[in-house]
Amino acid sequence: MSEQSVPPSSRRPPVQTPPGPSQSPYFANPGPSSEPAGASSGEQFSGPGGVGRINYAAPGQIASPYAAGYASASKPWWQKVSRRGWIIGGAAAGAVTIGGIAALVAVFGEKEIDTDSLELQKKSGWNIGSENRPLTFSVPTTQLDSRNSQDWQKYLDQNAMLAAFEPRGKWQPYFVPTLIQSLQAESLRNQLKPIFGPSMDASYGRGQALAEDILANAANPGETAIIVDLIGRDSVAYGAGLASHGRLITTFDNYPHPLGVVPSHETLAAMLYYADEIAAKQATLPEHAPPVFLLDAYRINDYKDTDNQFDNRYLAKVPPAAKLTEAGIKHIIYVTPDSSRKVEMDDLNEDFVDYKNAGISVAILPASEFTPDPNQSVGTSSRPRYYYGGHPMGSVWFFYAYPYYAPSPVYVSRTPYYRTVSPATNPMASRVPSYTPAPRQTMFSSSRMGGARGVGRSKPSGFGRSTVRVGSGGRITGTRAGRSGSFGRGGFGFG
Repeated sequence: MSEQSVPPSSRRPPVQTPPGPSQSPYFANPGPSSEPAGASSGEQFSGPGGVGRINYAAPGQIASPYAAGYASASKPWWQKVSRRGWIIGGAAAGAVTIGGIAALVAVFGEKEIDTDSLELQKKSGWNIGSENRPLTFSVPTTQLDSRNSQDWQKYLDQNAMLAAFEPRGKWQPYFVPTLIQSLQAESLRNQLKPIFGPSMDASYGRGQALAEDILANAANPGETAIIVDLIGRDSVAYGAGLASHGRLITTFDNYPHPLGVVPSHETLAAMLYYADEIAAKQATLPEHAPPVFLLDAYRINDYKDTDNQFDNRYLAKVPPAAKLTEAGIKHIIYVTPDSSRKVEMDDLNEDFVDYKNAGISVAILPASEFTPDPNQSVGTSSRPRYYYGGHPMGSVWFFYAYPYYAPSPVYVSRTPYYRTVSPATNPMASRVPSYTPAPRQTMFSSSRMGGARGVGRSKPSGFGRSTVRVGSGGRITGTRAGRSGSFGRGGFGFG
């Protein structure tokens, strides 16, 4: 299985928008905040976060069709809830996430409350229930960033990171700043360093090849949107390689947690590694640069509903078909780790079917089809140059394999080999995945909200949720990750 694939259960893991309402034209308006007036102390978070999603209480477990759970530990995440973790603003924050529950509990006694995990983290700390458990990483950390400097340290400030990644122009409304917003927590910043590993290096080289060999030589790059659906750290690396020719739009919509089902702290650490390079490249892009949406394939990892995982899963947010059409997008390239993934991930199925029905064609591009030329000589400190099909003439093969892109006249004139190839003689023709989006039943089916397609989607029952126990007066008395285990006792609350 590829390094970029969702890991097997046997593998032990390493384990926003600036404040203000979202301007997205298609995510539902979050409406007025339910936060009590004056609540502002400790590691409290602001911003719309999960805008465009709603959550329903979970009547039972629903298993993800994807890979085995990522996080594991010997003790429950709720083993002990610290006073620092639970008290937010003292008496001023005298309410839990679900409004009015304090009054209900006062009448009926202690209750179990099923609540959205992200909202719980925003109110009570990113590492709620695991304040003394450090983050761990599956790839090495480094003191230097991709430009061999320590300038990454300035991007621990969420405003600097937002400035580096927030896109300008028409694609700004589709930027999801949630993960960056988690940097408001000092205790998280203190544990973060850049990471860099082999799969990131390969992903960067593949993205760079797509940018320099294809987008730079295409007459119409702005007609095709690119959706990169690799594991988080590799999506960021792939985007960094593409950043000189594509407008990056990150879609990471959760907070890290030491026992998170989604290891989003690694995505954030990869962003630290590439932030300065990406900021410099994006600053010089023309307005018509094609959009590149960066997704984390870990976002819908399997959750076993055990007490040693924190369910920080979320759904991908991509623009609706009508908005892409308005922006002049006619095609989509969906980048997957390798040819083993035959269709889009489940939470994208309805979106991709909508694209097809709107006349937007979608093609799968396995990232693994870009490989180094085996005949090139590379220094020990250099990255090998990647090519489509592993050959310097691979760009010719790509233009025939993915005719969404038309080669520019300049490219054709300086590449005589192009005129000697046809779709029938293209050496890579048989390797292009046969794919057309088709409706299928998934755990995310029929979860549209807002009365129209493309307005938003709700999370399914039991997805991205956690359980707390609330006593008289709205006091948190215990927490747990799963909905099947016992509670850790807290004895402290919001007020």
